[in-house]
Amino acid sequence: MCFHIVSTSLLILAIFSSSQAQDNAPPPVRTFLDLEAYASQLAQKPHVPPQGKLDPFFEALDYDGHRKIQSKPGNALYKGSGGGFEVEFFHPGWMFKKTVVFNSIEDGRAAALPFDQGRFVYGELKVPENVVAPLGYSGFRVIAMELEKNRRMEFLSCVGASYFRAAPQHHGWGLSARAVAINTTGGAPEEFPDFTHVWFIKPKAGEKSFKFYALLNGPSVTGAYEIETTPGETTLITVNGSVFLRRVVNQLGIAPFSSMFWFGENTHPRALDFRPEVHDSDGLLIEQNFGPVIWRPLDNSMELRQSVFNIESLKGFGLQQRDRNFGHYEDLEAKYHKRSAVWVEPIEGFGRGALHLIEIPTGEETWDNVVLMWQPDHLPTATEPLRFAYKLNWQGEHEHNLAKVTSTRYGEAIATPTNPDDYLFVVDFTKGKVPDDAAADWTPTIELTIPPDAKLLDKRVIANAESGGWRAFFKMDVPPGLKLLEMTCELSDGKQLMSERWSYQWKR
Repeated sequence: MCFHIVSTSLLILAIFSSSQAQDNAPPPVRTFLDLEAYASQLAQKPHVPPQGKLDPFFEALDYDGHRKIQSKPGNALYKGSGGGFEVEFFHPGWMFKKTVVFNSIEDGRAAALPFDQGRFVYGELKVPENVVAPLGYSGFRVIAMELEKNRRMEFLSCVGASYFRAAPQHHGWGLSARAVAINTTGGAPEEFPDFTHVWFIKPKAGEKSFKFYALLNGPSVTGAYEIETTPGETTLITVNGSVFLRRVVNQLGIAPFSSMFWFGENTHPRALDFRPEVHDSDGLLIEQNFGPVIWRPLDNSMELRQSVFNIESLKGFGLQQRDRNFGHYEDLEAKYHKRSAVWVEPIEGFGRGALHLIEIPTGEETWDNVVLMWQPDHLPTATEPLRFAYKLNWQGEHEHNLAKVTSTRYGEAIATPTNPDDYLFVVDFTKGKVPDDAAADWTPTIELTIPPDAKLLDKRVIANAESGGWRAFFKMDVPPGLKLLEMTCELSDGKQLMSERWSYQWKR
């Protein structure tokens, strides 16, 4: 297996392809249909790997050297145009060596945006006089100028392969999205196709959204994407895509994400670190049109975990950062308690398929080790695309009406000579809706499923006076040979379920 692991302190370690390295220059692109038609033509040709290289000076830049290159104040694209949005570009170098072809569409006509050294200041970096300028930029970020008085809000960042991420108004950067995932699991080498060409739609005065088209190109896949972003307390991204396959792949994932989970309240053993928890996301939330709402806590262990959820009718899903208590992280720099969550609303192309959650072992916070994607049953071809559309809500947390899981803890129960393998699990829920005729001392019923080889010793629910919700306990005897437990736990009011379904995978 081959997995892509992405930096959380930068944005992405994979990078865009150079324009000169592509098969052919695209014809004039004015609409999404123009781009879709070209992606289909491209899929019927062999892929040509990128050939362009950076000048050795930029190629050899280290982290400290590259970070000295900053956007030049007052020289952003669309500054002063009255549209309320500005675009700043990322300079190639260090880990960001490949470049993208950028264009701007205005009044239905596209104009190229070649590399302009004047968009950057190089600070203390001593650039040789004979240095060869890059062929283009390595990525871009978008800034809203009038969202809040006297505040520039950077809300969208795109750099690296087909990765992008957004930030809501009152939360920081967190997990990353990408256009497509190819062979993340299944034995074949994983691929990271690139957004090789981008067309910005020049924003007009009064517009609330920023839109661009992007061409996806890789060894096995091509694609056309229309991405429209509206910043706010929830920053909304609407993705409309068409994907074509040059060749059959083992796995195709759409609406994929990368996040980081190093350790949390449920991780044993924990890292020797001053912080109680370190993660960008702490759980996967799944809503079905028919069926339970599922909460899957994330974890990090010594072995890779892969969970597959076959969903008949998908309403939405997303990686969440539900724990917002600063005292649970104690990190003044990373501010994990403010990391954004994402909620996916499918629109088209999410019929028969399955959600795949992959948790890769990690011993640090630098690398993304959690992958989430939707794998459709039906794959496209070079002439018949997979068309899909979905909304990404970058926000604090997705809300629903059921009692929510707020924490997952477990540990060894008090052992006795006859019960040396007893484990106690503790799951906290919010209050949820209590029956109108409930007595003052009423408590919900715990609904529990465990493997048949494990022996249930006790289960109960009590009111949690500290949180105002409920605490579910259950104790099991786990035979030494049982290395994996798949369990569910939910609360009932006696007539119907009143909580999310806690769905947990425990490994010895």
